[in-house]
Amino acid sequence: MDIQKLSTLPKHHFFGYYGINPWDRTTRYHLALETDFHTHRPLPEDVANVGLIDRETHQFIRYAKTNAFNLQQGSMMHWIDGTTVDDKNKVSSEFTFNDWEDGKLVSRAINPSTGTARTIQGAIAAVSPTAPIAMGLNYARMAHCRAVVGYATDSERNNIETQPEGDGLYRLNLQNGSSELVLSIADVIRMSNDARVIGKRTWFNHVLFNTDGTRLLFFCRVRQEKGFYTSLWTVNPDGSDLEMQIPFGHRVSHFDWRTPTRILVSSDIIDEMGFIEFTDGRRDFKPIGRGVLPNDGHASFSPNREWLLCDTYPRGPERFAELMVYNIAENRKIVFGEFHHDEQFTGDIRCDLHPRWAPDGKTVTFDSVHDGSRQIYLVELPSSN
Repeated sequence: MDIQKLSTLPKHHFFGYYGINPWDRTTRYHLALETDFHTHRPLPEDVANVGLIDRETHQFIRYAKTNAFNLQQGSMMHWIDGTTVDDKNKVSSEFTFNDWEDGKLVSRAINPSTGTARTIQGAIAAVSPTAPIAMGLNYARMAHCRAVVGYATDSERNNIETQPEGDGLYRLNLQNGSSELVLSIADVIRMSNDARVIGKRTWFNHVLFNTDGTRLLFFCRVRQEKGFYTSLWTVNPDGSDLEMQIPFGHRVSHFDWRTPTRILVSSDIIDEMGFIEFTDGRRDFKPIGRGVLPNDGHASFSPNREWLLCDTYPRGPERFAELMVYNIAENRKIVFGEFHHDEQFTGDIRCDLHPRWAPDGKTVTFDSVHDGSRQIYLVELPSSN
């Protein structure tokens, strides 16, 4: 399998998370952050350049900078095509990244054709596939709950409420830039009806729209002395029809939507840890890919929903992370490669592959440190796929 390096030295480049499209409409420009470090968790004063990588020249084109980022998920960059209209009444394409402004988290939307920027009130976590809205989270709170996915802040940990009424899931209007709290952390804890989690540090994480933009998946996590409890929830984008899918007390990890109602998640809800599918609200859990897929990984459906793209964490004494696609109907996988990650890349500075589909289903990109620096790599899929 031909693995190409999309980004180049001397600096480090990464996108961050999985399940997000990093490509513009032409599949020539790939969203990325650029840093001159990658072996410590970002500090409040650390800065990343924000820009695009040209697929043909491998050049990084800088548009802005931010210090609202982490090595695990980047700055949660997204393309938001069609949310604005330019002076000639043409729909314009923009990309977003999260940023700080006067001590508050915001998102910046940049038109790469003109370089113009505007501000959205709140830090984007997920963008609707069908409407000009996004869902936002408080990444400053996460810095004190699970730092690897938070944004470095000078605020004191002891000053944050454990289960606030005034923080949680926000709906962001991508056209006018406004923000509205639609679901509080306190609301979810009350609905969980679980005495074990009352009064403990709690946060939301990993928000994802379904395929038609009508429902959301997200985690509610509660800090314990060692580790944390996780529960999986679905909700409408306006905060209504909240439903707990997997309660606290089970292992729950990565997920994706296969259809507007079918959900994929790695969990131990039915037996040992592994991938399962189920219908929103029905708990009709069914294992998928047992014995072929790993028991966990950053899995996402191909645009035609026939394949799963997945990775593993570094495994064995050689610390190889495996990258693969899995044919659902045939229950078979194709391994793209194994990538060595040095022992130092653990915890807050680890580099999960976080593989991502291009919208045409023909290209996959991923982040890796197997060559010593943190860079973005590209795989052209075989035509048989």
